[in-house]
Amino acid sequence: MIPKGIQNADAIIEACQKTLAELDAKTEPEWKETLSNISSAVEKLKTLFFLKTNLAIPVTNVCLKDATELQSLVVKGDLFNFPEVLAQLRANMENLLKHAKMEGITLT
Repeated sequence: MIPKGIQNADAIIEACQKTLAELDAKTEPEWKETLSNISSAVEKLKTLFFLKTNLAIPVTNVCLKDATELQSLVVKGDLFNFPEVLAQLRANMENLLKHAKMEGITLT
């Protein structure tokens, strides 16, 4: 069975890719760059032990919520809240990256 953290990571990547595909040329280039960077970062995280643990579930759930909200905003054509949600996703991704290092965690 695939760990929930890995499933969430795959779903985050998929949501970011779909959002990128839906964004048109008129949107801010920084948005596309940020989404690409997030996809790449999550792809790299999939090899880490952290995503296979239960510790990854809450933090990946939050990132997944943000990524799907971005996708929903683009599909609706409502980009007014997009920058705010993208900033929130970026902050939550930084939190995920910090947790993925597993600093201060001892496995017994």
